[in-house]
Amino acid sequence: MARRTTAYRRVAQELRDQIAGGQLKEGDRIPSLTELQAEFGVSDTVILEARKVLVAEGLLVARTGDGTYVRERPEPLRLLHGEPAEGGQPWFRLEIGESALFPDVVEVEPETSVPAPADVARHLGVRTGRRVRRTVRLFRHDGSAVQLVTAHVLASGKAETAATEEQVTSRPALDSEARALDGVVGQPVTVVTRVERPESGRARVLRTVVLADRFSLVYQSRRPGE
Repeated sequence: MARRTTAYRRVAQELRDQIAGGQLKEGDRIPSLTELQAEFGVSDTVILEARKVLVAEGLLVARTGDGTYVRERPEPLRLLHGEPAEGGQPWFRLEIGESALFPDVVEVEPETSVPAPADVARHLGVRTGRRVRRTVRLFRHDGSAVQLVTAHVLASGKAETAATEEQVTSRPALDSEARALDGVVGQPVTVVTRVERPESGRARVLRTVVLADRFSLVYQSRRPGE
C-alpha cells in the first residue's frame, strides 16, 4: 500500500510539472490510461489515483466518453472588499470593467435555527451547541456562481467580548461548496471568516467561500483622511 501511495503521488507530481512547464497546455487531452501506464511504468490503479487527485485540484477535467483534459484556467476575476450598501449584500463586490457590482442573490437557504458548530461557537465566545440562526446565500453574476456566504447569528444575547475580525484561509472545497460553486470536491477555495461581536446587537460569523482559481480577493487600503 505504501509503495502504491508513493507511486501515485509521483505520477501526479510529474503531470503537474508537465502542466506547469507547458508540455501539457490548457485544453490538451492528456495521454490515455494505457499510454500513461507505459510512460510511468505503473499500474492502471496508480494512474487512476493520480488523475483523481489532479481532477480534485482543478488541474484536469474528465469528460465522460471523451477522455481527460487539462483544465482551462482563465485570469481570475477580482472581488473587491468593502462595506455592503444594504443588509443581505456580501462584503465583496465583483469588479467588472470600472464598476464594482454586487452579485445577484439567486439561491437562498431559508434561515433556520441550528446548534453552533465548534468553530462558530469558538469565534462567538459561546459554548458549542448553543442555538444560532443560520442563513446560506449563493451569489451569482450572469448565471455563474461567484461566492457562497454562510451567516451564523446568535439567536439571543451577545458574545462576551466586543470585537470585529476577519481571517483569510485556503483549503479544499467541501462537497456542498463545490456543488454550489460549480466546482469539484477538493478544488482549492479561499475562505474569508468575518467575526462581528458588537457591544450592542447580535454577534455573528460570516463565512465567504470562493473558488481560488476563478476569483482573487482584493483589499484596498485607504489614504489618511479618506
